[in-house]
Amino acid sequence: MKIHRHLFFVSAILVTLLLGACAQKQKSPVSLATDAKITNSDKLQATKALRTLADDVWVDYLEHYTYLRLQEGLLIERFEDWTLQEYRRELRQAQKYRARLKEINSLALSGDDLITYEILAFQNQDDGSNDDDYWLVFDITAYQAPFAFQTNLQALETQSLASDSDAQHYLKLVGELADIIDQLVAKVEGQIERGIYLPKPALPSTRLTWEGMQSGLPSAIRVDDKRLEALSVEQQSQFNKALELLIENRITGGFDRLLAVIGEEYEASAPETVGLAQYPNGLEVYKRWVRTMTTLDLSPEKIHQRGKAAVEDISQRMEAIRVQLGFEGTAQEFLLHLKTDPRFIAADAADVEKRYLEYVHRIEPKLGEYFKSQPKAPYGIKRLPPGAEEGMTYGYYDGPKASQPVGYYYYNASNLPERSMVWAGSLIYHELLPGHHFHIATQDENKALQKFRQNSLDTAYTEGWAEYAASLPIEMGLYETPEELYGRYIGEIFLAARLVVDTGMNALGWSLEEAREYMAKYAIQSQTEIASETLRYSTSMPAQALAYRIGYEKIWELRRHAEATLGDKFDIRDFHDIVLSDGSKPLAVLEAKVERYIAATRD
Repeated sequence: MKIHRHLFFVSAILVTLLLGACAQKQKSPVSLATDAKITNSDKLQATKALRTLADDVWVDYLEHYTYLRLQEGLLIERFEDWTLQEYRRELRQAQKYRARLKEINSLALSGDDLITYEILAFQNQDDGSNDDDYWLVFDITAYQAPFAFQTNLQALETQSLASDSDAQHYLKLVGELADIIDQLVAKVEGQIERGIYLPKPALPSTRLTWEGMQSGLPSAIRVDDKRLEALSVEQQSQFNKALELLIENRITGGFDRLLAVIGEEYEASAPETVGLAQYPNGLEVYKRWVRTMTTLDLSPEKIHQRGKAAVEDISQRMEAIRVQLGFEGTAQEFLLHLKTDPRFIAADAADVEKRYLEYVHRIEPKLGEYFKSQPKAPYGIKRLPPGAEEGMTYGYYDGPKASQPVGYYYYNASNLPERSMVWAGSLIYHELLPGHHFHIATQDENKALQKFRQNSLDTAYTEGWAEYAASLPIEMGLYETPEELYGRYIGEIFLAARLVVDTGMNALGWSLEEAREYMAKYAIQSQTEIASETLRYSTSMPAQALAYRIGYEKIWELRRHAEATLGDKFDIRDFHDIVLSDGSKPLAVLEAKVERYIAATRD
């Protein structure tokens, strides 16, 4: 299996490449076995081979991905390789896994083993990925570049410095951090040789990002004297001298080289237009990334039309609420009204937390009606560190772990007069419960899962579930006022509009200006946020934004199918257990599982 971290690091822990076509209803995503009679010996042999393969996948992950070693508390021996050679290794590894999967009789598998087989088969199908998929990722953009360093800096922070050998290992890792900068410079130079340039509109933010990292990274690498107390005075002196030489010659020098490569000469050759389709084979690459991120076989054109239809439907529901409230202005004027209405402005951080908890307390009594089981891990709400708030639009969910057994939603309490909480209910139901916390904590607590599955977060499933979860309070009656329901629709229409502009810019010839005008017509975000978001979709992470709404729609589609097929036999608690109990998976694999549940329940 290969993990295309160059494009999808920000999206999930293990967002994978080489995803194949979606299963048709009532079929497994991949069928490699015959209909011959299955014996107990066949079952034992298939189960053993499958579990050995899954263990090998996990070992490969641990060997190559720093964030997993960090998460598992293992020694960080080296940092990632961002070269074409490493990308090709990932392709070869996927080919090896395909060969091993072909030797496993899938008809002899059942339960979690069958799901594991389907996930591995789906993730490692040959979808035609090639060098183009490497060269058309712009790792240097404002959304991508920080993720080349973030986890590695965390690793340096946790690296022991209790001995001289520890200190030498720290210096080795700093050298590998410098290697990453050199690899990114080499990649940009390789892109230039192939006539591939980052679009001009993305260059200013890209340069600012690298200039910021150049000024900030050295201080993040330097070591406080307290961490060196176990070393002798001479060892400390030698370590600090060696570290400063690395920073001056390799780190700062590497940043200088990268900024020089994307200077005036680069800009003169860069295109004014955005989107992948403008590059050789770019449209085919984008189609592959659409399958990768949505885990379904959908064309850009179909997604584009689905997005437009969803935007129109949500717009009509929002208009009905404005009529209900007697508001006679435009949709944009109503959004401005909601953003400035004192009822939705928190007085202080404590008030922010109180409002979120009110929504949490509303849903807690209802959960038993919709879920057979709930995760054991507790949950809570905390403020982001004030120093981190300015760099984040909202906040984030941080799942339970050994060092912190509580799943927290960290909220942003900066600039409160500009931070309307009209959509606070939808946000907390998405982030905490029954959204991310229910999914991630449940997955983590299922120790029967193979390790690679415990640590897998497919974006379409993960964000699709969270969005589906945020819609459940509509039928529960928990959005108690028209404004609260409108707040839910604000989030929905934003995600639906992303289907339109992402496919529009990357596949259908939309300009950046067209995309921004479309977003401004329907989204509540500011012009600055829309400008940043549209660059993200068209230059940094094409197709990634599709996963949220597509995942949401797929889970609802599967639920409606189960309801229609099973009639009185349908139990919402059983359905949610089927979706959640064994964690993240490609949506095509989820569909196959739901079909098996329907068949078993109907019979």
